Amino acid sequence: MLNAHSLNQDYLSWLDSNTTFEQLGPGTVRIDSPFTDAIDDEIVMYALQQSDNMILLTDDGWTLNNLAAHGITFSRPSHRQKLFHNQLVAYGVQLSDGDLVVHSDRRHFAEAKHRLLQAILFINDMFTLAPTEAAPIFLEDVAHFLTENNIRTNQNMAYVGESGLIHKFDFSIPGINQIPAKLIKVLSSANNSLLAKATLADIEQTRPIVPGPTKFYVFLNDTPSKHKSINPDILSLFRLNQIVPLLYSRRTNYLTDLTR
Repeated sequence: MLNAHSLNQDYLSWLDSNTTFEQLGPGTVRIDSPFTDAIDDEIVMYALQQSDNMILLTDDGWTLNNLAAHGITFSRPSHRQKLFHNQLVAYGVQLSDGDLVVHSDRRHFAEAKHRLLQAILFINDMFTLAPTEAAPIFLEDVAHFLTENNIRTNQNMAYVGESGLIHKFDFSIPGINQIPAKLIKVLSSANNSLLAKATLADIEQTRPIVPGPTKFYVFLNDTPSKHKSINPDILSLFRLNQIVPLLYSRRTNYLTDLTR
C-alpha cells in the first residue's frame, strides 16, 4: 500500500539528489533545482555571500525576464501588479532591480531557499498562463468562487513543517466543533507533475503539525478554455494521500463539503 510518510521521504530524497550546488567564484554559488519554469528551463538560483554570516539568495532576474518574454510585465499599476506584490510579501521575497531576492543568515539558509523556490514556482504557475491584462488568473477565479458562495476564508496561511521549512496555503477555512478546518492549495498548471509532487510534500510536512482535524484540498485548473483533462496519475497521487483533488469545472459539486 502507498504510504504517505514514505512517499514524502522519497520526494525529499529525490529533491536533495537532484539539486546541485556549483561554486562559481569566491562567495558565489549556483543552485540548480529539478523544477522547471514555463518554457521547461530548470529553475536556477544564486547564493551570494554578503558577510561572514549573511547570504543573499537571488534568481538573477530570470523569472521576470522570462515572463516579459511572454508579454507579461508588472511595471504599470494594475490589479495584476498588486497581486504579484502581495504574493511576494506572502513568501517573504523582495523585488530588487528586477531580481527576486531573499536575505538570510547561514542558519536559515535552507528555509530561505525554499521560500524563494516556492515563490518562483507560484509566479510561473499563476501568471504565465495569462498573457494579457484582461486574462483571468486562476487564483482570483478560486477566490471569487469562494466569496460568491459566502465561504469565509483566510489567504496565504503559512505553517512551519517538521523539517523547519515554511509551507504556504493559498486559502484556509476555519473549523469549529466537529467540523474540520480546510487548507487549500491552487494549481493553475494542473498537469505539472513536479509541481504536484511539491504540493504533496508541502501538505505532508504540514499535516502532523496542524492543530485539530484538517482536510486538504487542491484546486486544479481544468477549465474548458484550457481544452485539457487532468493526468489521472496526478489525481491518484492526491487521492491516495487523503487530499481532495478539486476540479474547477466541477467546483459546485464540492460546495457542501467546503461549507461543513
